[in-house]
Amino acid sequence: MPRVSVIARTYAKTLFLASKNNNSIDKVSEELELFRKNFSSEFANELKNPVISKDDGVKIINEVTSRFKLGSLTSNFFAAIVKNRRLNLFPEIHEEFNRMVLEYKKILEVEVLSTININVENIKKLLEKSYPDKKILIKQTLAPKILGGLQIRIGSKIIDASLKNQIEQIKKECLSAIN
Repeated sequence: MPRVSVIARTYAKTLFLASKNNNSIDKVSEELELFRKNFSSEFANELKNPVISKDDGVKIINEVTSRFKLGSLTSNFFAAIVKNRRLNLFPEIHEEFNRMVLEYKKILEVEVLSTININVENIKKLLEKSYPDKKILIKQTLAPKILGGLQIRIGSKIIDASLKNQIEQIKKECLSAIN
C-alpha cells in the first residue's frame, strides 16, 4: 500500500465523513470510481496551471462532473479540490477514501498471488477464523515471478509460501554455512 500524503488523507476523511452523514457512502464510492476510470494526471496538471484562474478551473470541473452526472456532494468535493489546486492528489484521495470505506464496512481485502488459478475458499475459511469480525474479500492475482506456491497479502502483512522465497531462504542458509 503506497503512502498517502497528509493532505490527501484530510480530503479523503472529510469526504468520507460527509458521505457517511448523508448516507451516501456507496453512491460517492461509485462516483469516485467513475471519475478514477477517466482521470488523467495531465488534465489535473492543466487545472493546476496558474494561467487558469481558480474560478475557471471550478467551471471546467463542474462541466466535467455534470457530464458524468455526479451527485452534488461529489461535484462540490471536486470543485473544492480544484479551487485549492489539489486535483493532482485525487488518486491518493481515492485510495484513502476506499480504505476508510472498507474499514467502516468491516471488510478485509486480501490479495492471493499464485502462478496458477487456485481455489481460494480454504484460505478464506482460515482467514474468517482469524478475523471473525471481518468480511473477507479475496482478490486473486497471477504472478509468474513467484515461480510456484503462493503469497497472501493482508494490508502490509505478507505470508510468503512461494517457491521463490523458499529458494532465497536456502540460498541464505548455504551462504551463511560457507561463511
